Amino acid sequence: MLGCARGARAEHNRRMIKSASAAATHSLARSMAPVAVLALVWGCNWPMLKIGVNELAPLTFRAITLPFAALGMLAVASLTGDNLRIPRHLWGKIGVLAALNISGWNGIVLFGVQQLPAGRSVILAFTMPIWAMLIARFVLREPLSPRKLLGLLLGTSGMALLIGDEIRNIREAPFGAVMVLTAAIVWALGTVLLNKWRPALPQNTLSGWMMLLGWLPLAVMAPLFDAQPLTQTLSSLSAGGWVAVLYNVFLAGTIAHWAWFRMVRTLPVAVSSLSSLPVPIVGVFAGIVVLHERPGLNEWLALALVVLALLTVLLPVRASRRSTAASFARDDSG
Repeated sequence: MLGCARGARAEHNRRMIKSASAAATHSLARSMAPVAVLALVWGCNWPMLKIGVNELAPLTFRAITLPFAALGMLAVASLTGDNLRIPRHLWGKIGVLAALNISGWNGIVLFGVQQLPAGRSVILAFTMPIWAMLIARFVLREPLSPRKLLGLLLGTSGMALLIGDEIRNIREAPFGAVMVLTAAIVWALGTVLLNKWRPALPQNTLSGWMMLLGWLPLAVMAPLFDAQPLTQTLSSLSAGGWVAVLYNVFLAGTIAHWAWFRMVRTLPVAVSSLSSLPVPIVGVFAGIVVLHERPGLNEWLALALVVLALLTVLLPVRASRRSTAASFARDDSG
């Protein structure tokens, strides 16, 4: 009888280990899905941005694309049954988040993209994880564990490889570099505050309203930087310009924002920020394809380092799986 009981318990523990392993794998896959969306959509968007701001003034470009992306997000929220209403006490926080994550980021970064090559702009922009982790250390008291520090070191090493060759370019265009770095810091602050406040709203509703509110200042300021009538500007757009506009409405504006804000609300700042690190690598290679640049050894090394950084941050899920398996093993031996 005792042997049968131990056998039954051992079989039960094996099933539990298998279940925990499957759950951990599923959790890691769910974490990786938004990362893959961001890497592909936002990475490929940087050549699109360069094409767009070559034909449209930066604020005009964003004033055209943001409202449609925002309304599309709110339409999805309505169709899926989400409540579109924002409680009165949350409007202030939503306004601050919109100003940082949408108005500040989009309004500032495109002036830098106008001055710098697309691939180098995306590398500077995605120094954001560095600023976000530093801000989170003080605002959220979020500890920097050895695993996070290692991921940060690997990721920034990958970006440093690409930035190192472009120091001369940055010195030749200081305004562009300053604009992109300023936008990265503003975005980092918005990321930390979104994680801190986590408004109790459906994801699509929050994203749609943030984008719509963030669009308003850009729409007001756009005519000050672009004296050309909008109808004349749109009539002169090339096919590439229209592709850039549509890409930023449906893909970069809607799908990628959904993926990003979902990660920021559900993951620690260090994890969500470092999960954006593949974007500059994809951006560089997208620029190679679109702008006919040639990849070198540094691009391949940077890609390897950034992938290692991403896995370093996301792999604690597997660690918890091993811990669960060990606890079952101890029970079985007892």
